Amino acid sequence: MTVLRSILAACALAAVLAGCGPRPVDDGRTEVRWMVPVRWDRPFIEDFVRRFEADHPDIRVKVLWVPATQYQTKFKTLAAAGQAPDLVECGDVWIAYMLPFMYDVTELVERDRAEIGLDDFFPEVLSACQHEGRYYFLAAGMNVSLLYYNKSLFDRAGVAYPTDQWTWDDYIAAGNKIMELPDAGRGGVWGGDVETGWWGEWLIFVRQAGGTIFNEDLTRCVLDSPEAIAGLAMYHDRIFKHGFAPAPGYGPDNQFASGKVGMWYGGHTEKWKTYNAIPGLDWDVQVLPIGPNGREGGEIAIRAYGITRTSRNPEAAWTLMKYMVAPEHIRENVQRGGLSVRRSVAEEFLRRTDGQTRPHNMAAVYQQIRYALPLPRSTDYIELSLNIIQPEIDRMIRGDLTPEQAAANATRAANRFLDVVGSRRHLGDAKP
Repeated sequence: MTVLRSILAACALAAVLAGCGPRPVDDGRTEVRWMVPVRWDRPFIEDFVRRFEADHPDIRVKVLWVPATQYQTKFKTLAAAGQAPDLVECGDVWIAYMLPFMYDVTELVERDRAEIGLDDFFPEVLSACQHEGRYYFLAAGMNVSLLYYNKSLFDRAGVAYPTDQWTWDDYIAAGNKIMELPDAGRGGVWGGDVETGWWGEWLIFVRQAGGTIFNEDLTRCVLDSPEAIAGLAMYHDRIFKHGFAPAPGYGPDNQFASGKVGMWYGGHTEKWKTYNAIPGLDWDVQVLPIGPNGREGGEIAIRAYGITRTSRNPEAAWTLMKYMVAPEHIRENVQRGGLSVRRSVAEEFLRRTDGQTRPHNMAAVYQQIRYALPLPRSTDYIELSLNIIQPEIDRMIRGDLTPEQAAANATRAANRFLDVVGSRRHLGDAKP
């Protein structure tokens, strides 16, 4: 008997190691496999799944928890092995990478548009969920770029708070005025800061000056255009011409959260929880100032869900997607500090504003959506932006290159990449 038990145990172990362990008991429910990144909101996801299964007893949700930093790698590994989950999370620049794997849900969206309340979504959010007019995702959350400002520093400097009529000149003037405070400069306070290491800030200036990174079909880099150079110059001149922002490495730790920075240009809503947890940080937001080519240019980044093309149960997965974006669940997301992708929920919370919860100026948040743009839909975007263009931008704000030199170097290197090893799998214009 002992030998038999040992043999059975060995067989069971071998089956597990071979990926052939015991199958779940078939309880008659349809299973939806949902791959979820592990984040701070895991308890909310677990509670959400319990409620969904209670409301839909014919569907079982199997959550596949994946470290957030490994999400894309894990998904593509599963897809290559023919084991892609039914439902995935996506958004921002990753949409270009995920589209080839996604199920076109346009017919489902149109069939259930009344049930979904499709017209209740902000049109900019719906646009970000589409490619060439077809729906591949539905959004449950979003971020938008805003102007953040420290009210205490504005009060000390005698500067009026930003308005929705501010221009770049007003922004520069406020930064310079804060630098007149006795504790301004190295080790003290600054009028603004420079976001380094990624496109989150310099791309806004490029776009607001009328420039862009790529041409319309995303096959050539055009960062050396006069308009794009003007945007890069604005990013650069805050350090070297106007002097109200510190050079990289010389600003306060924790940047705007330190309480020593007057303004953050393009900050995202994901920082709200952090800012509200800092005693004495009196902050608010405003729409982005108007650049030479207008206000448009700040990023909109969505948190969306889509069904994989190989899903065995697309209707059940669609039922879960609809549940995720229902008004009551968008409302819960807003209560936890997120933004509403639905106009009705946004209006509800705007009416409810108590004047105490920061940011106070929530109206500006939803106003900014009208001027927000998604990132270019290129499968090469991350590599081009971070590995090829960004090093030249970083050299520029260290003072090693002029904006013209950085733009020329970045454009030349990016186009060499596109000529030699570019994937050419471009998936549409920056505005889907």
